[in-house]
Amino acid sequence: MHSIVAMLGLLVLLSSGCQQASDPGPFDTAFALQQAGQADQASSLLAAEDIEKCLRESSLVTLKMSETQFAALSRSGRTQGQEEMLLVVPFVKRAAYQQIETMQAAEEAGRSAESKQIREQIQRLTNTLQDKNKLLVYQQLGSGIQKKLDQVTATKTADETDSKMTD
Repeated sequence: MHSIVAMLGLLVLLSSGCQQASDPGPFDTAFALQQAGQADQASSLLAAEDIEKCLRESSLVTLKMSETQFAALSRSGRTQGQEEMLLVVPFVKRAAYQQIETMQAAEEAGRSAESKQIREQIQRLTNTLQDKNKLLVYQQLGSGIQKKLDQVTATKTADETDSKMTD
């Protein structure tokens, strides 16, 4: 496991290229916490951000690859990419689900503007992940997050309809 973490750390450093002198973005900072075994802190940090924007600004290469680009990598490059994806997918999913919970709590507390803003961020995230120029695993992640968002929204709509019918 330590070799995987070391390899991914190297991948992050190599992929950041010219950005090495600048501070890492929120995704890279949170991902480093994830790699260090601080998953709860990492996902909370990412959930407090605009995840889609963080992914766009991330130095991780698999987040910007298509299936064709991934297939063109060397065997070791594909192995490193697969290891990266195995860490990224549950991490992003956990953070997005936390945002959905925050969105629900904001809505229940009557903070509809905040709820709407979070929903729009999550929607942008799912749209970006589901882009056909992304790796299939990220497209599927986007579909899963969208399904969760739709379930929450459908439940809220059904609850509102039920309360109107009983009034």
